[in-house]
Amino acid sequence: MRCRLIIALYGAIALGLPAHAPAQQSSSSERVLRRATLDNGLEVIVIENAAVPLATALVAVHNGAFTQDTDEAGLAHLYEHLLFHSFRHNPSAFGIEATKLKGVYNGTTSDEVVNYFVTVPSNNIESAIGLLADLLMKAGFSNGDLKSERVVVLDELQRGESDPEEALERQVERVLWGTAWHRKDVGGDSSSLQGISLDRLKATYARYYVPNNAALIVTGDVQADRIIEVVRRKFGEWKAAPNPFADRAIPAIPPLARTTALMVAKDVLDVTIVVAMYGPSVRTDPGATYAADVLFDVFNDPTSAFQRRLVDGGPFVSIAGSYLTLDHTGPIEIRGKTTPEHAQQAITNLLLELQDFDLLQGVTDDDLAIARKRRQVGGALARERTASLAPGLAFWWSAAGMDYYQGYNDHADWLRTLGHPSTRP
Repeated sequence: MRCRLIIALYGAIALGLPAHAPAQQSSSSERVLRRATLDNGLEVIVIENAAVPLATALVAVHNGAFTQDTDEAGLAHLYEHLLFHSFRHNPSAFGIEATKLKGVYNGTTSDEVVNYFVTVPSNNIESAIGLLADLLMKAGFSNGDLKSERVVVLDELQRGESDPEEALERQVERVLWGTAWHRKDVGGDSSSLQGISLDRLKATYARYYVPNNAALIVTGDVQADRIIEVVRRKFGEWKAAPNPFADRAIPAIPPLARTTALMVAKDVLDVTIVVAMYGPSVRTDPGATYAADVLFDVFNDPTSAFQRRLVDGGPFVSIAGSYLTLDHTGPIEIRGKTTPEHAQQAITNLLLELQDFDLLQGVTDDDLAIARKRRQVGGALARERTASLAPGLAFWWSAAGMDYYQGYNDHADWLRTLGHPSTRP
């Protein structure tokens, strides 16, 4: 059966390649991953790793661009900034407290999750958890906070627009998502950000920043039982609230009506060709999400049939594909670099390749097995990187859930009997 993916657009004249999604978890790791749920609904996820005396505490909130209405683009990102800025009514207070713990901190906003985390020497992890509890449970904003941080976010957006690659990426995404762009626009723009009021910020907190819509993730040199008890003490008084999506369900991304072409001219030496598509959703087709991951592992292998046709014997200097696992329609993107004189042939060859993409021409069962094994190894290595593991877990918690994450490799192995021409009935 052919893939039911739709080519959305291709753009030209930019630099670079997209980042990959975090690596997934092996089912064998269930013995080191502990989960609990507090009475108020807060999920607690702990992975022990005593390799180095460091630990990370992270609060993940199931918020992000996907919750934004048409006039709210950038709201989730702005809120992430404001939470640190308004801590104890002093923009420097959170940083000072983190420094006292000999730690570093940050926050991130993406399509379907907002994170706040602190990495500290492991003997300070209990205090770090308490610091995050104060951040989330004692939030308060003023018009002064809003005015200050709105400028900071706008400066970030302007820096991004000055980079040719980021400018192209934003234009590609805007055309790809069409009328649903506000549910994928993490950054927002000057118009949407200027329209966000203090009352709207407070309403966002009241709706989404509740324990039954959040997770506390701790990784590193810790003892799970002890951490779960500390979280109960520090976060136990955080009041649960109604399900934020019960009366405000997230609408499905509307299907693409047509293929659209976009060209962006910049003063750069290379040509970048991008094909962006709607990929599968964990909610509606979880099996396809595993297949998409394995497919692009094969596609990106330097020795694959795809690379041999498009790069070694074709018009591209380099090409790579990616799929981002999301609950609400994850994007697929294929991005290649070529020269101006080979640009037209590169576009033609890539589109011809995509017409028969699902046939996996030249791909063997060994290629698929190697791709699965590399993903397993990548997941194992990711679990050893204490500082980056917590954000990765937050990504999977929000996009697919921890059961999906823990059973990932079992499902990916299941693909060995499906989808490849040599195994079709």
